[in-house]
This record gives sequence, C-alpha cells and structure tokens, in this order.
Amino acid sequence: MSTNKKFFNLILITSILLKIVIVIFYHEKQLSDEWAVLLNNLEELKIISFYNIDGQYIPSSYMPPLYLIFLYCNKLLSFQLFNFIYLVYFFQIVISTISVVLFYNLCNIFFNKNLSLFGSAIFAFFPLLMLCNGLISSASLQVFLYLFFVSYSLKIIADKKKPNLIIFSLICSSCLLLRGEFLVVFIASLIFFVLINKKNLIYSLILLTLSTLIISPYIYRNYLNTNEVHIVNSKGYALWRGNNHLSKVESTTHVLHPNERNTWPDIYEFKELYENLDNVKVDHAYESNRDKVFFDEAINNISNNPKKYFILYIKKILSYYFIDLNSSIKNYYSPLHILPVIFISIFSLPGVILSLKKRDKQKLYLLIIMTILTSLISIFFILPRYKISIIIFQIIFCLLFFEYCYKKIKK
Repeated sequence: MSTNKKFFNLILITSILLKIVIVIFYHEKQLSDEWAVLLNNLEELKIISFYNIDGQYIPSSYMPPLYLIFLYCNKLLSFQLFNFIYLVYFFQIVISTISVVLFYNLCNIFFNKNLSLFGSAIFAFFPLLMLCNGLISSASLQVFLYLFFVSYSLKIIADKKKPNLIIFSLICSSCLLLRGEFLVVFIASLIFFVLINKKNLIYSLILLTLSTLIISPYIYRNYLNTNEVHIVNSKGYALWRGNNHLSKVESTTHVLHPNERNTWPDIYEFKELYENLDNVKVDHAYESNRDKVFFDEAINNISNNPKKYFILYIKKILSYYFIDLNSSIKNYYSPLHILPVIFISIFSLPGVILSLKKRDKQKLYLLIIMTILTSLISIFFILPRYKISIIIFQIIFCLLFFEYCYKKIKK
C-alpha cells in the first residue's frame, strides 16, 4: 500500500471516529417541530402535510421532500425496535464518510496527490461538516449529492467520457428534491455545458428531460393541490423572513404559525400582513396562497426601502462568504467553528483570482456555481449551516492559492 493511500485511510478512519464521538455527545435528541409534524403526518396519514387547521390537513410543499423521505425510510428500517434517530445519524456518518472519498477524487482533478490529501483532511475534519452528522438536517446529504453533481459536471466540461445519463439524472433529481436553490444551479450548469461545447446540447436536453420525468410525480401532486407547477412552495415566506422590518442577516425569529395566532408579536409594521394572512381561505391551496401573501409583503418592503434592503443584502453576502459579525446563534463564535470558517473564507479569495487568471473552464465553472449560491441564498436569509453549500468550492480555491504559493517558494 502506498504512503498516500495509508495517509488517506488514516484521515478516513480518524474522521469516522470523531464523527461518532460528536454524534454521541452533541446530537439532537428529537426532531424539530417542522420535521416532527411532517413525519408524523406522513407515517400516520400517508400524506405530506404541515398545517392542520380546524381538523383539515393542508397538502404541503413547504419543505423539499427528499430529506423527509430519508427520515421516513429510516423510521421504517428501525421496525420500532429502537429510536430511529440513531439510524439517521448512522447513515449520515456513512454518507459524510463517502463524501470525503468524493472530495478527494474531486481534488485529484486539479491537484497532485499530496495537495489532494491536504484538502481532504481539511474537508474531513471541518468542524461544521462534522457537526452536521449529529443534526436532523439535510446538510450531510446535500454535500454528498452536490459532490456527485459537481464531479459529473466537471467530466462533461473536460470533454471526457460523459457520465451515465440515468445515474446523473438520479443525482440531479435528488438535488432538486432536496434544495430549492439547486434548480438555478442545475439550469445554469446545463447552459454552461452547451456554451463551452455545442455537442453537449443533446446530452443536456436528455439530462433535463430525464430529471424532470423523475420528479414529475411530485410536481404533478403539487399542481393538483395548488394549480401551480413547483417543487418547493416557501420562497415567499423565506423572502419575507429575510426582508422585513425586523430582519437581520439571520432573519426574523418570529414564526407566524396559523394555529398559534395568539403568539404572533404585536408589531405595528406587521398589522397589514396579519390581516392578509387571516383572510387566506383554508383549502388545499392554503399554503400556496399564504406564501403569496408573504411574497407580496416582502416585495413591498424592498420596493419601499430599496437602500435599506440592498445594504442588508450585501451584509448577508459577506456574512455567508465570511462570517456573521452579529450572530445570535449559540456557540457561533466558538474558536472550533469560527477559526476554520475564517481560514477558508480568507484564503479562498486569492484562489478565486488565480482561477480567473488561468481561464480554466473547470475552475470557472466552480466559481460560477459558488457565485450563484452565494448571491441567491443571500436574497433570503443566512444561518451558519447554510455555509456548507459553498465549503466545497472555498476549500478548492484555498488549495489553488496554496499550490501557487508553494510553486513560488520552490522557485
């Protein structure tokens, strides 16, 4: 066995042991309210529903369905013999371990074995990524699927043997059912494939068609309930959370659940919003119509005070790419979290500049996707765990900078 392989196996084994320790001592003990309600209704009633108003269960597309399906499958696999949450954590550790292998292979596209090992170590032991294994969150699954998607995309850009269309379509459709913003990433990627090589047009169209067909049952289900074509139906609420009178980078903390009307904060600026929410008709399209109310309110806020919300948008971009200087999240400023985040954020910037200078199509693609995610997610609001969407890219850009420095020193 080569020395590099021994070091990589050591990284892999050590990271697994640390993840197990983190899950044992820092895992969430139960599902959050949202996941608990959705899972209970799926298990007991065989429907995806979040709101229950006066005994009427409203069909929901409030959350992307893939992680809910992941939780449901784990619940079935537990056979009610033990707490299924431990099974969820087990599979999340497995998924995140495979992700280390995927990231190492991704690094090998750009760097030599030693630098790829170094990058893999950063990725494997990055505290935020390790902590996600002990959370009821789609974060670990998201990183896993994004790594597959990016790796397959880079093969197409390199004009090598194209990935199997069925497998790639399954990856793309899974990403679409996991994260709302991936739709923009997916469309932008397909356009990029065609722009760099017109021969990719047929492949891209087939990929788009197959991915759409795979998710079409869920889209059709949403259309039957709301007369709208969508995968996720919460953009209005998310936009309002990040763009209202009380919004900060992290969004407003008030959850305006219709069944808890008496707990809504008495805020003068929200008076008209409350009236509009109270007037939403309770039927199958309730969730969709409720989201439109939030969307209109958010657009109205931005239109009436564009300067305020543009400044807030810039703050969200900087907080997303670097750190939030005014975070209220517990343990956000712990050195174990904040120092690695600052490290990759700062050292990735010169790597971004270097990637532009070299005009490499694969590096340009990574930069485009990272820019899309940063600019798009910042329109809404930023929570610390959201950074996992761009950690892959930031680490690679860090490595580009380290490689440049090493070559300069060697000369």
